[in-house]
Amino acid sequence: MYIELKNINKSFGTYKASDDVSFALPAGSLSAFLGPSGSGKTTILRILAGLETPDSGDIIIDGQRVNDITPAKRGIGFVFQNYALFRYMTVFDNIAFGMKIKKISADRIKKRVGELTELIGLKGLENRYPAQLSGGQKQRVAFARAIAPEPKVLLLDEPFAAIDAKIRKELRQWLKDTIKKLNITSIFVTHDQDEASEVADEILIINKGRVEQSGSPLAVYKKPVTPFVAQFIGENSLINNYDKLKGFYRQEGFSTAVIRPEFISIFKENEQYQNSYTAEPGVVKTVTFRGSHLEIVVILHGIELKAVWPTDRELLIPQEKVGVLVKKMYLIDGGNIREIENEALIADNSVII
Repeated sequence: MYIELKNINKSFGTYKASDDVSFALPAGSLSAFLGPSGSGKTTILRILAGLETPDSGDIIIDGQRVNDITPAKRGIGFVFQNYALFRYMTVFDNIAFGMKIKKISADRIKKRVGELTELIGLKGLENRYPAQLSGGQKQRVAFARAIAPEPKVLLLDEPFAAIDAKIRKELRQWLKDTIKKLNITSIFVTHDQDEASEVADEILIINKGRVEQSGSPLAVYKKPVTPFVAQFIGENSLINNYDKLKGFYRQEGFSTAVIRPEFISIFKENEQYQNSYTAEPGVVKTVTFRGSHLEIVVILHGIELKAVWPTDRELLIPQEKVGVLVKKMYLIDGGNIREIENEALIADNSVII
């Protein structure tokens, strides 16, 4: 593995920002630290960069323990969420800054800056100042400045946070494509699930200074291994009286259920679909347009559940009566999680020979 953190601990007073964190990432990978604000993800990133010193544990890059190596000598590029460009320097000088510090020759700097402005799509803008650039352009310059000295590792702290939503989506794919082209081992911090899923090869879910789960975006979404991950990933309905729903029974040791929208099927009255006869009567509370689909909040036995409805079907309206079928759920309690399916569906699908 190219990057390894082993048993990293870091406290600020009584607050434990990193709690026995260990993980390993392969060379050339693009990984995301995903978690809520205050979860410790930026602290872990800064420890790796050498901007924070761990209380204990080992930081290993390319087989070398780097705890006692200064940030400047770790071979790490860092992209900050607020760009941190030098406003009185041109695009050229901002990108060249790290190379000048390393006393690289002027000819090599000129060639490298030319390569990078071509790479980031800003060729011809070398003499502009940051105030003359858009947010997306500024972030591209910050990216180019970080990789100009050819670091071993690239770290990005909420790189799209200061950019508007439309440009942010465009930059996600650009970042992924560019990092893959450069084949540089990279980690970025985000609290945006869509961003992490679209960009990263691997996601590390961070909560209260600990790595709750790691894996591909699909694996983490499909198979959460802790109650926190089950609740944090995706849009969920969190309910206590799950045994009111048809096909589900109270299970000892599990007081709460997490139900995702895709676990629910909605049927218009008098519709006949597979398993529609196992649905229960519910009422639509709200309908919200989400672009590719409608988000539906439906009331069933006094319980509010979030579901999705395709825009190409006849639209639902508030107060409309519908059939509701909950197909499965995650049960959680303390540190335990269990996935269960609707027993009515299991019975319906049984074949007796």
